[in-house]
Order: sequence, then C-alpha cells, then structure tokens
Amino acid sequence: MTDEDIWYFKYTGYYRVPETLPEYLVNRLNEVTCKQVDEMIEPIVWEEKGDRRPEMVRRLSKIIERDPVYLEAASYPAILDSIEGYLGPNIELLTNKHNHIMVRPAGSYPVPWHSGEQPWEPTLITALIYLEESTIENGCVRIVPGSHARPFNTAKRPGGEWKDANEYRRALPVPMPKGGVLLFNDCCYHGSGINSTDQSRRSVTIGYRAHDSHDTLKDDPEKIIVRGERIYTGHTYPWPSE
Repeated sequence: MTDEDIWYFKYTGYYRVPETLPEYLVNRLNEVTCKQVDEMIEPIVWEEKGDRRPEMVRRLSKIIERDPVYLEAASYPAILDSIEGYLGPNIELLTNKHNHIMVRPAGSYPVPWHSGEQPWEPTLITALIYLEESTIENGCVRIVPGSHARPFNTAKRPGGEWKDANEYRRALPVPMPKGGVLLFNDCCYHGSGINSTDQSRRSVTIGYRAHDSHDTLKDDPEKIIVRGERIYTGHTYPWPSE
C-alpha cells in the first residue's frame, strides 16, 4: 500500500484491495462451499427458520474449522499486506468474530444496518472475500464512509426500515468482482440490500485485529496469528518477586 492508500483507508474506513484472489483459489472455495451447503453442515443460519433446504442456507458459520482452504484464503498475502497498512505488522484472525460465509441465496432479505464495534473499542478490520460477483441488484454491501470516526454515541443497530434509515442515504454501494476483497473498519455502519436476482451472492467474512503486545496470555484459542508474531512489551511478567 502507498501512504495515500493507507490515508484513504483510515480516513474513509474502507479499502478495495487492488489484487483479486487467483482463480484456482476462488474455485476451491466455491467447491468446498457447495459441498457444505448441499450437505447442510451445521452451524447454519437459515433464511426462514422453518424451511431447511440447501437453497435456503443464508450463512455458514465457523468456516475456519470446516476446511483449510478458508484459512488459506484469509491469509492470502495481498489481503494481509493491505491490513498491515492499517493495523501494523502483527495481525491476528479472530475465530469468535465473523468467521462465516454469507451465501445470500436468490431473494435473500437485507442485512440490517449495523456497526460491528463502537469507536472506543479496539480496531477490528473486516474482510469480505467475494466468491461471486457482488452487484447492486444482488445486494452488495453499502458502507457509510467515515462513520467509524463518529465523535458521539449511537446504537450499534439503529433499526428501522432498510431504505428509510439515515444510513441508507449516507451510504455508498460497493460492488465487487468475483475474487475481489473489500476491507473496512468494522465500526463503520454498513448493511446489504435484498438479493433481487435468481442467483446466490457468496462472500467470506473474516475479522482481524492487531495483536495486543500487553497481553500476557499468548495462546488465546480464539485467535490465530496470521502475520508477524505475538510480542510482549509490558512490564516484566511475572513479577520477579512472584
């Protein structure tokens, strides 16, 4: 990333990675995902709770545990290079945040407006890795630029109708190509419209944070170090007298 790229990312809160994932990797991701959907392997979030068919799978959860290809994609160098520009050299992937695939089948209802984090919380970068093209018609993500820097308290989920919300008129739609990667500060307000096409709109969702160098416990099972190392810069631990 250039200095201007980093400035843009930090100022607006989002960044489109210039490089797409290689075709072979996207194909493998789709093959594994198709198998998971067809076999309805839990945990799953359904479009309708009472209708459990493959074509009604809305989200596959806990994907890092499902197949190594998902961690391979989440660790792709171009993604981590861009995240490093924002978070620094020591990057952890969180398995207890995001860690899912939005399948978004035909007719899938909107993802409500929300902010994943509050401004005072540690920065979390969300990566959306697109297994299929994302368009306005099939419900691409919409982001409110700069909302991660809001100097006031607001609800993380403002509620209300999708198009009636203030977030809708402030947001920008962000269409993405198959294999593309969108990064954004999870504190930004974002959401997705209805999928009004007859095809799915798949995207992998992964969360990253900078490793906290003051953490004394370095073997958190919910975090995977994907770049750099788990360094410690706090006071001597344990204390010499202990």
